[in-house]
Amino acid sequence: MKELVNKIITNLHIFILLYGLYAGYELYIAHDVQVSEVKNQIPEVEAQIVQTKKKLKEIETFVKKAEEYKLRVEEVAKNIENVQKQLPAETNDSTILTFFQTEMATLNIKEPSLTPGKETTSTYYISKDYVLKAKGTFLQFLIFFERMGNTSRIYNIKDLKLVNTTGSQKGRFQMISAEATIQAYRYNPSFKVDRGFDKLDKLDTAVQ
Repeated sequence: MKELVNKIITNLHIFILLYGLYAGYELYIAHDVQVSEVKNQIPEVEAQIVQTKKKLKEIETFVKKAEEYKLRVEEVAKNIENVQKQLPAETNDSTILTFFQTEMATLNIKEPSLTPGKETTSTYYISKDYVLKAKGTFLQFLIFFERMGNTSRIYNIKDLKLVNTTGSQKGRFQMISAEATIQAYRYNPSFKVDRGFDKLDKLDTAVQ
């Protein structure tokens, strides 16, 4: 028994060495397994990197186009607002009626009647109706409407009715009765072009 113990003690370093080699082998096997698992994950990781780069490029393209879109929208919006502001700030009944009456008197149009009507609010502007009734020749009314179209204020003939006046004639020209609704415009101060930037910013955030 004593000899067996002595042999074990004598060869103890061999047992320690063998145990160390075994433990090292186990660690090597475990490390090799981990390396294999990592290598197997490499294709998936590379695919994810490719997808991420693609998404990043799409986002960069979107942001660039969004900025270009904002510039174009801003330019169009300012053009609309500038055109809108070319309309008068108000429709003064006295000024407008005086203009119509003066022009009709100059053209010798008979029995003029002018009545201010209602205002209608549109998106960009506010229009007001003026009901016109008078008698004259077709040529007189043609010149009257032409002069109306050459003024700095914008007018629109909403509706027009011309009827021959029975038994009434001015020289060789037939007299007619005219009934028209003429619209005068002013800009709508409460209107502002919606750029839509809030919706675009929300979409941009969602993409990111």
